[in-house]
Parts: sequence; structure tokens; C-alpha cells
Amino acid sequence: MLLLIAAICLTSCGATGEEESRLTAEARERAEIAAAKVVASDSVGLMHLQDCVLHAKSVQSEYMLLGDTAAADTFDAAFRRYVKQHNPRLASELFNAATAHKH
Repeated sequence: MLLLIAAICLTSCGATGEEESRLTAEARERAEIAAAKVVASDSVGLMHLQDCVLHAKSVQSEYMLLGDTAAADTFDAAFRRYVKQHNPRLASELFNAATAHKH
């Protein structure tokens, strides 16, 4: 089940070096909020963790649908940074498993 979460977890959009859009500050803030929920849900249960990860992905997708890749990249980077800072074990499970699943 954790592999399923990792597979749908945020995949890196790859920083493009684009200048910040008008939505990047908002994206950073929303990423930190979403990441805090993911970190907190780790102790609650797998289904809640999965729901929080799916919600985070949907928030990031909003920026992609707007065509704002800079904001989507910012969201991804801020989300990953927050999870790594606050729960390195969970970050390793989510992001390393997602990378391994892509190959």
C-alpha cells in the first residue's frame, strides 16, 4: 500500500529555472500546509496518509491546470523540503519509492 502512495505521490516537475510567478508565494504556503497534514497523518494511519497525499497532488495540479509550471515546481519543492525536514523517514519512503517506481 505504501508503494501505491509513493506511486501517486508528488513527482518532481524538475526545476526549470523560470522566474517566480505571481502564484509562487501562494504555492509555497499551500505546499507547507499540505505537507504538514501529510506529516501529521503518518501517525494516524495509512488511509489517512493516502488521502493527504492525494489532496496535496490535487493542489499542485491546480497550478499545472493554470499553466503555471513555476508555481507547480515551487509547490513540489516546498512540499518535499517540509516533509524531509519534519519526517525524514516518511520522506525517504515516499520520495525514494516514487523514484524507484518510475524506473
